[in-house]
Amino acid sequence: MSQIELLDRIRTVNGLLQKNEKGKVVFTDICGCMGNILSSDVVVLSRKGKVLGRNIPGGKCLVLDGVNVGEKIENAVNKRLLSILSTQENVNPELLGISEEKDLKLLVTPVEIGGKRLGTMIVCRKKEGYSIEDIILCEYADTVLNLEMQRSETEEHEEEDRVEKKVKAAFSALSYSEALGVVKVLNSLKGNDGRVVASKVAENLGITRSVVVNGLKKLESAGIIETGSAGMKGTRINVVNKEIYREADKWCDRHHINP
Repeated sequence: MSQIELLDRIRTVNGLLQKNEKGKVVFTDICGCMGNILSSDVVVLSRKGKVLGRNIPGGKCLVLDGVNVGEKIENAVNKRLLSILSTQENVNPELLGISEEKDLKLLVTPVEIGGKRLGTMIVCRKKEGYSIEDIILCEYADTVLNLEMQRSETEEHEEEDRVEKKVKAAFSALSYSEALGVVKVLNSLKGNDGRVVASKVAENLGITRSVVVNGLKKLESAGIIETGSAGMKGTRINVVNKEIYREADKWCDRHHINP
């Protein structure tokens, strides 16, 4: 590969950021770009082993086959990948536990900044190994991924803050009796959904049914739960925002209530 060709390929990768007008993470686009340039399968993982993006030219992924975008790989495999601290070529995929394909050439690039590991990029293809120019290109792509992962983490933290504030505001709008009723309803659910009989909850707490219903309606209006009639079996409840459980626990601690 000539220097001119390498420069053109670097500019192609850099162009992804310039086209990214909405500020959204483009992991799959980066994988597709790198995959086309290097004629390779490309998979990008988060620090926790979640597949953020992938490119599969042949229809079947040579590594981590069967794990889709948004899903997590096995924890043991991710730990092995995280143990790679600098770009390494000709890595044995069987030792990492990510593939049993024969004649597979593997390039693993850690994504990190300031000593903080953000994720991992895996590039692979059959038979033909990777040149020093390919490695340089992967390390440049690593810089682009770094920026995108930082942006993704920032957006994730901001979303978590919004969710937490929303739940806190909704719970603070409940009266003591309404909050008590809501806590009992949440604790009666199996998982994140189930059926409850508001009148029985109210009777056990020594409050009226309308108090329990009003508390549930306030949470539903805030988009935290969904409710529906279950006929004679009571009310069907689905918890949309799981943060409500943590807020309910905090409320119980403040009021010294054993849920």
